[in-house]
Amino acid sequence: MSLSRLKGILVAAAALGAGLPVAAQTPAPAPAPATQSTLGLAASVNQTIISNYDLDQRTALFVATSGIHPSKDELPQLRAQVLRSLEDETLEMQEAEKRRITAAPAEVEKALAGIAADNKISSEQLLATVGQAGVTPATFVNQLRAQIVWQKLVAARYGADVRVSDQQIDDAIARLKQGADKPQFLVSEIYLAVDKPEDETSVRAGAERIVQQTKQGAAFQTIASQFSQSPSAATGGDIGWVLEGQLPDEVDHALLGLQPGQVAGPIRAEGGYYIVQLRDRLAPASSKPATPADAPKPSDPNAPVPLGRFLIPLPKTADASLKDRAMTMATVVQGRVHVCSDLSEMTKQLAGTVYESLGTVKPADLDPTIRDALAKSSPGEAVNPFISSAGVEVIMRCDAAAPKIGTFQMPTRDQVQQQLAMQQMSVYAKAYLAELRRNAVVFSSIK
Repeated sequence: MSLSRLKGILVAAAALGAGLPVAAQTPAPAPAPATQSTLGLAASVNQTIISNYDLDQRTALFVATSGIHPSKDELPQLRAQVLRSLEDETLEMQEAEKRRITAAPAEVEKALAGIAADNKISSEQLLATVGQAGVTPATFVNQLRAQIVWQKLVAARYGADVRVSDQQIDDAIARLKQGADKPQFLVSEIYLAVDKPEDETSVRAGAERIVQQTKQGAAFQTIASQFSQSPSAATGGDIGWVLEGQLPDEVDHALLGLQPGQVAGPIRAEGGYYIVQLRDRLAPASSKPATPADAPKPSDPNAPVPLGRFLIPLPKTADASLKDRAMTMATVVQGRVHVCSDLSEMTKQLAGTVYESLGTVKPADLDPTIRDALAKSSPGEAVNPFISSAGVEVIMRCDAAAPKIGTFQMPTRDQVQQQLAMQQMSVYAKAYLAELRRNAVVFSSIK
């Protein structure tokens, strides 16, 4: 089982580990407190209370890990969005308690360690990082525990019903062979169910807010982990490679118009609303294979190139250890960015850092060291961090890299079996949560 990796933690954690000056490691401010008392009622789910404190904590966690910065006007909508997720989580945990399903401390610790390892920090640093945003360790750990429990609960109830026969695998492989001349998509999803007709408007509004948050730079996998009602939420919304025609027609049509990295939605399909992110795509198997002549030609090292600059300011009196720590953080930044807008987003997560568009620059006008490094780089790449009189800098090429599209490859029989099983389990899980919602008595103080 793989849990989502909470992208927004990455850079803040690097700053914490580096021990940089306060100006360079201040986390994004936590959401403003609710107008009600933190001990007041946010919602009641089958008589289980969700307090305003619980809601404040989970909202702060989402802000800390998503990279978004809600305004005062946006905060009430965000809290309503988070509350819906907390209500679902409460229903899931109530059902798990009824069926005596729990997550062992070792399972939670393993999940926490996995997220920390992915971010190249320790579990203690990870919890300290979210703590800087005002989030208690218990809030973070409880969310992990709920994800684990829900997966176990769905598996316990429906695991025996998930049967993939040899005939189903044969049929799926036959469809894949027939569709080998269709494109394939690597997709992540966010699914929001419409359980009752009267929920249509509010669910769509929530879906539209999520799309807006992705446009503001929020990590898709973090939002999927927090809000998606599909089992894929546990893997940050990842549903793997799909062939054109495998998903609902409305979703399929939207994917055809996307380029890798783009998001589409909200898309109304059977059961609710989908928001999808295309992470990669493969051309049909019959596509002409690439030849050496198709390889991109080396760029002219003397041609002007658009550049972006990320700076970690350091005082002129900075000692060697401080410079080393700043270089460590800059190296993490370099490894996490893909386009110049990513560098700009980093400055929002790391107060005190600076992003500047340098415009289109002639290599001859650059320092020889930077010029030589850029000559060896490709479009969209950042050169290794370096120390300047202003601090530690990362220079990045802002010209877009040419898209790399591979060709379709037939999956193995085991891979087909696993995907069919995941699809069946996803259907069961969506129906399970919808059933819990329909049978629940939920009162919310936030509309």
